[in-house]
Amino acid sequence: MAMRAAKTEQRKKHGDLNIGLLALMLIMFFAAIVVCILITASLFSVMGKNFYSKVVAGEMTKKAGSLADEAVQMIEGKKDNKTFMFISRSADYEIIAIDTKGEPITELDRGQRRPDEQGPKEPPGEAPRGEEPPDNVNFGRYEDLLNICRELYPAVLGTDEFVKNDSKNGIIAATPLVGSDNGILGALFLIKPINDIEDVSKSLVIVLMLASLASAVLMIVPIYFMVRWLTHPIKKLTKAVLDYSDGNLAERVETDGTREVCELGESFNRLADNLQENINELTIERNRLRALLDGMTEGIAAFDMNGGFSNCNSAAAELLTGEPEGDIVSLPEFEIISEKAKEAIASGQKTYGNIECGSSIILVSASPVEEEGGSIAGAVVLLMDITEAERLEQTRRDYVANVSHELRTPLASIRGIADMLNDGLVKNEDDKHRYYGYILKESIRLSNLINDLLELSRLQSGGVALRTCRMELCEIIYDVADRMTAPAAERGMRIELDIPEGRCLARSNPDRIEQVMISLMDNAVKHGSEGGTVRVRLRDAGEKWKISVSNPSDIDRRDLEHIFERFYKADTAHTGEGTGLGLAITEETLRLLDETIGVTSENGVIEFTFTVTKFEQNGV
Repeated sequence: MAMRAAKTEQRKKHGDLNIGLLALMLIMFFAAIVVCILITASLFSVMGKNFYSKVVAGEMTKKAGSLADEAVQMIEGKKDNKTFMFISRSADYEIIAIDTKGEPITELDRGQRRPDEQGPKEPPGEAPRGEEPPDNVNFGRYEDLLNICRELYPAVLGTDEFVKNDSKNGIIAATPLVGSDNGILGALFLIKPINDIEDVSKSLVIVLMLASLASAVLMIVPIYFMVRWLTHPIKKLTKAVLDYSDGNLAERVETDGTREVCELGESFNRLADNLQENINELTIERNRLRALLDGMTEGIAAFDMNGGFSNCNSAAAELLTGEPEGDIVSLPEFEIISEKAKEAIASGQKTYGNIECGSSIILVSASPVEEEGGSIAGAVVLLMDITEAERLEQTRRDYVANVSHELRTPLASIRGIADMLNDGLVKNEDDKHRYYGYILKESIRLSNLINDLLELSRLQSGGVALRTCRMELCEIIYDVADRMTAPAAERGMRIELDIPEGRCLARSNPDRIEQVMISLMDNAVKHGSEGGTVRVRLRDAGEKWKISVSNPSDIDRRDLEHIFERFYKADTAHTGEGTGLGLAITEETLRLLDETIGVTSENGVIEFTFTVTKFEQNGV
């Protein structure tokens, strides 16, 4: 639920970002329009003014030519001044005509007043002392304009069309007045004040800005739908990405829209294909790794960088809980495992420890996991069942102790007797012969022990090749029983044979089977109850023969579990006869022959039973 809520919140955030993109593009568009309007207005206020001045100057030049012709005809009396006065009063600039002496031609003087101007003309004003008059203070005042015309008169006579664009006084266009006899009558001046030019330029700038703003407002609707069209593929791409993050790996986007959006969609589809392929490969590798880990006999447990449990294989659960899918976190032993993992993460070194889980001993080995940068990303704990290894180690220690004990006893006896003989403490020849017999007996006992140890070592190391052949079991049993009759009689025991009539053919090693029979019957005679009966039976068990040797004896059931171990004796003081290796050699011999041996104890009778493979007529 928490993950789903997080994804929903993520979708909302992406939706907000999509709306913001649409609004942002609209804002950017209008911001661009405003900037363009401001730049256009700034440039037009400079360049437009000059352009307008040139246009006005051209018009004034043409107007000055036509007015000059009317003025000449009026001065020569060919026309009255009504036409001239009508034309001059309809113009939006000042008109002044002067003669060759610089005096105004009264016939052409329209009073230099607008129709709404009344009263006498005022002389030019003077600026207050210490201050310069403003640039345009004299515009519209006749005397000032007349003085300007007088100053420019010589320059006008040298050209047919005279134009001057003065940033202080405005635009002045002039032309000489040439009579019908080609004589110079004066000059005609047309003056456009700078204030009028600037006012017109400002009006044009305002009109331009208003027109641009109106155009921008009219473009809102088409631009909105255009932006919607541009952002729609991005919205679909965002939805596809969110679906892909939800695990829908088959989701792809349609590559439509602008070229850039199509390239983006194709790039996403390629990314999705590669990602899906990589995820499939990782899934396969994860499954392989999981199968490998589950196939291990050692347990593996993973912890994160904070020491939190992450996962484990089935062997770890089985080692600790006895079930492949067991929960190890709830076990008390898990605390030890977790502590070892935390120690490895904190120290960056391997840590070791042992835990007892039931009857098993588990080795805990925790190793830190490093990232590429060298930082610790967690720990992996290896769990190994070392119960058998500990038992083998204990067996090795017991083996060394038993060998030392078995060797020390005859050697101590031999050394003690030899010291007495060497020191001359024994004078009687009969005693000497008796002590020599002890030395011989202990030497034989020591030799038998060494031979048995060597024999058992060869059998366990596989250095003995046991060849099998056709053999007669009954003959071997009869022969061994006959040899053991005398030792049994010394203890008041007798031997009974229960063997079927006829031939009992087997495929095995006759020498080793004879050795096994001697060992079992000798063990029955030595450790059986005096006056008892040693019974040997041979039974048919299908593909095998079963041979059992039993004798009356009292033995603890706990001793039966260890009776085939090396040096094991029910007599823990090791005071009885034998080395404790006979039954171990017997078991190892039968194992190499691919046979089995077992022991049971019921009603005061102990019975050893082993198998021998039958001989088949087809040669198997």
